[in-house]
Amino acid sequence: MLYRVLKKAFDQNFLEMVENIVSPIPIEKGATVEDDDYSTRDCDLRWILYGTPGFDRIQPEITNALAQNGEADPGTWAYENLQYTAYGPNDFHNWHVDAYRRSYNRYDTSLGQRFIRKTRKISVSILLNNQNDYTGGAFEISMFPNGANTAGSALTEFCDAGDMAFFDSSLSHRVAPIETGLRKSLVSWICA
Repeated sequence: MLYRVLKKAFDQNFLEMVENIVSPIPIEKGATVEDDDYSTRDCDLRWILYGTPGFDRIQPEITNALAQNGEADPGTWAYENLQYTAYGPNDFHNWHVDAYRRSYNRYDTSLGQRFIRKTRKISVSILLNNQNDYTGGAFEISMFPNGANTAGSALTEFCDAGDMAFFDSSLSHRVAPIETGLRKSLVSWICA
C-alpha cells in the first residue's frame, strides 16, 4: 500500500462525535518537531490524547475502517495521540514525511512502553468538512521520500466530509495553503 482514499468512510454521526470531543480541548499553534518557527507549518491543533475517553471512542472506528480494507493488524499496532487540525486562510503544512529516521526507544518515555522498537508505518487523514467549505488546501502526495519535494499530485478524490486517506508514513505529503474558509481534519499515526 502506498496510499488509498476511502470515500465516505465515516458518517455524520462520527463527524459530530469528533467535534463534540474536541470542543473543550485547548487550541495550540501547529509546529513541527524539527522546526518550531512555523516556516513549515501554520495551523491550529487540538490533541486527543491516548487513553482518554475521546481517544477510546474515536480510534476503534479508525481501526475498524482500516480493517475492512485489509490494513489492520491491531495485535502489533500502537496508536499515537490523535491530532485535530484546522487550517484557515493562509494556513498550510509544507512538504514533509511522518516517519522518523529511527524507531522509538526507551528514552521516548512520554509515548509509553508500547512504542519501543516501533516506527510510524501508516498515516491516516480524515476530512471533517467538505471541500466546498474552503478554497485551496489540497492534500498532495509525492513518491519522493525526502520530505523536501516541491511537486506532487493532489488527491482530488479526497474532498468530502468523512473521506479517509491512508498512506505509507514515509511518503512526502502536504496540505497546500488555504485561500478562503476553513479545512478541518483528524490525523492518526499507526506504529508497528
